[in-house]
Amino acid sequence: MKWLRLAGLLALLGSVGCAYDNPTQPGVLPADPTVPSQVTLGASPGSGTSGGTAIVTARVQNANGVALPNVMVTFTTTRGTVSPAQVATSSSGAATATLTSSDTADVTAIAGAVSAHTLVIATTPSGPPPTPTLPLAFLNVSGSATVGTPVTFGVSSSAVGATWVWSFGDGATEQGTAFSTTHIYNHAGIYTASVSSTSATAANATITVTDPPASAPTPGTGSGLTAALTCTPGTHGSTVSPTSCNVSASYNGTAIPGGKIITIHWDWADGLFDDFNTPVAAHTYLNPGTYTIFATVTANTVDGNKTTTTSKSVVVP
Repeated sequence: MKWLRLAGLLALLGSVGCAYDNPTQPGVLPADPTVPSQVTLGASPGSGTSGGTAIVTARVQNANGVALPNVMVTFTTTRGTVSPAQVATSSSGAATATLTSSDTADVTAIAGAVSAHTLVIATTPSGPPPTPTLPLAFLNVSGSATVGTPVTFGVSSSAVGATWVWSFGDGATEQGTAFSTTHIYNHAGIYTASVSSTSATAANATITVTDPPASAPTPGTGSGLTAALTCTPGTHGSTVSPTSCNVSASYNGTAIPGGKIITIHWDWADGLFDDFNTPVAAHTYLNPGTYTIFATVTANTVDGNKTTTTSKSVVVP
């Protein structure tokens, strides 16, 4: 009977001991697949048009190594700028930005609680350097000229030490450092003149050259309606003043009063015209040069209305 009781006690103690030696272990919590666990950062040469650039790319993964889209990545740099500073990852888990820097920069990419950084060398764009801009040049000359009368050409430019090559459009050329010159056209026609230099841009202008009019009879000595033209040249530039002209007319040697003048058609030789019924007129020239002014006079005489033309050359400084 005693042995039976001892065997039962030992069996009870054994069962208690087994429960104590084998406790239940707690389970491991699964990782959140949407939380960034790793960020890698790389760079490649940029393609900017000025300064040094590089393309930086951050790749974001979760704990299982799967790429995470739509994660906001913040870029910072120790030199230069990164644009854009914040970029969301694409479907492949990549976020890309451009570094602009004149020196090696330490770029950092931050996604949530993880980050990565790397040294990036921004490259300078390849290709030839840009061509420097030349100073502008402007050709100043009258648009009208007369055969046998010198025409003044001028060039306006900020170029220093330039050698100017003049081409007058009739086969004649000239070269020199002066900013002005003159030329005589021997035949009527339309000519394209130009001035050029390696130190400035080229410029050109079109000049219409006409034959001189037939000499008008001296007032008081000829027959019919005659006219004479007197002009006082003005100036151009910063102190602009008009050129003033006056017409005197006579018929068969007798002076015609101003009230008998019906109209005077003025050709100012710069492409502009006027019509007045008084013998006095004024005109302002925009450019310096030699201008041959024509006045076509229509007057009422004892023999009815008569017309004649007279001219005068003026030099506008």
